[in-house]
Amino acid sequence: MDFPIIELPDPDECEAWLEKHFHPEGQRCPHCQASREESHFFRVNQGSRLCVYRCQRCEGIYNLYSNTVFAESQLTPVHVVLLLRGVSQGKPSNQLAREIGLTEKTVLKWRHRLQAQAESLQPETPLVDKETESDEMFQNTGEKGREHFDPADPPRRRANKRRGRGTFANDRLPILGTIGRQSGQARLQVAKDTTGQTLRAHVHQFTQPGPHVYTDEYDSYNGIRRTRSTVTHSTHEWARDKDGDGICEVHTNTVEGMWTGLRNFLPPFRGMSKHFLSDYVAIHEFCVNLKVISRQFVAHLVRLHSFYC
Repeated sequence: MDFPIIELPDPDECEAWLEKHFHPEGQRCPHCQASREESHFFRVNQGSRLCVYRCQRCEGIYNLYSNTVFAESQLTPVHVVLLLRGVSQGKPSNQLAREIGLTEKTVLKWRHRLQAQAESLQPETPLVDKETESDEMFQNTGEKGREHFDPADPPRRRANKRRGRGTFANDRLPILGTIGRQSGQARLQVAKDTTGQTLRAHVHQFTQPGPHVYTDEYDSYNGIRRTRSTVTHSTHEWARDKDGDGICEVHTNTVEGMWTGLRNFLPPFRGMSKHFLSDYVAIHEFCVNLKVISRQFVAHLVRLHSFYC
């Protein structure tokens, strides 16, 4: 059931929230970095209803969206706030469009752009935890939204009926995950396969040399340059007390719990292209790591990057 909310937020409060989160250090002229106090009111944008300012130092004009991905957008502050909320919470595009009064095409365009920004912000640094867990899951995807001229290569294959481990080629993409037991921080990465080279590279990138790594018995993890303990899922072993202290410390239950969250996050989208799966996974990674939206995250998420220029 839809719950339209476009009329509920106060436009002035949404504008104040965006200013605080888009420009946490204060809004400035994007051309010469002069403060807004050095600018004067110029006009009101008829689409977004935002005030447009003219800088007294360089004569440049700008508004609240300048130097962000929403630059030149005609969306109102209410639309932008609700878009950011819906995308960060994983609300389906069709439902979000109905609830905030936009077309599904418009919502999907902004979803892909914001999620691409999130993917570019994923941390590449190793976890600092003394104990980490690494595992992989497989997600059925296809080539939704792309033209297909070969009847033998449909846009959505039933990859869940295919035997063996998934790959990018057979539309059952592997998602690699490493999570720290102490911090709860996660590192997620969509891969093309689960070969030894791929999994070892992932573990080496996102763990430090000292910590203990817990995995299942999959032999592609063999050869990682880390202290490693394994559980044998094929024999229904889920946890083991290795040192006899009464605590079953050898397990991958933490990362399995993270996969449960990701499996619950993805289904509402009702199928997605394998070319965009990494964007959705990036948003979920930030949901796991941040828990609550922050000014710094929003500011980086909407910052205008060079590949959009």
